[in-house]
Amino acid sequence: MQNDEPSQSGQPPKTETKADKEWSAFERDLDTLGRQLAELQVHTAALGSHLVSSLETRFQDVKERAESFRKARELELEQVRQTTWRQAEGALSEARVRSAEAARQMWERSEPLRQGAKDVGEGLSRAWTELRASLGKAAGRLYTESETSPQNGPVPAASEERREQT
Repeated sequence: MQNDEPSQSGQPPKTETKADKEWSAFERDLDTLGRQLAELQVHTAALGSHLVSSLETRFQDVKERAESFRKARELELEQVRQTTWRQAEGALSEARVRSAEAARQMWERSEPLRQGAKDVGEGLSRAWTELRASLGKAAGRLYTESETSPQNGPVPAASEERREQT
């Protein structure tokens, strides 16, 4: 049963590895040996109580050393996990800082482009305003000329006067 979410302490989840499975098998074997030694005590008359107690003492010694070795390895692994976790957090924090700095630099470098786009927009707006004003004047002239000129066409002298006025 694996849990892929980090624990509440901010640590990555622990997963059962091949070494953990091997350790479990080793512990089962030790327990089996312990039960077998306990059964030997029943047969102490045949083997002698001294031999059985010596074997049992040695078994307890091996079992205690194996347990202390396992605890020491677990402690080392936990320290390595914590160190790795801190390094990963540090690298992530450093990447965030670099990313923010790169974004700030890109923003600063793009300032001339933004300013140029703003100037182009303002220029287009002025040009459009001037074009509308020119079209409005032209439309006004055409309207006034159409009202003042006779219905059968423009008078040539008026046309030349208009060219001189402009």
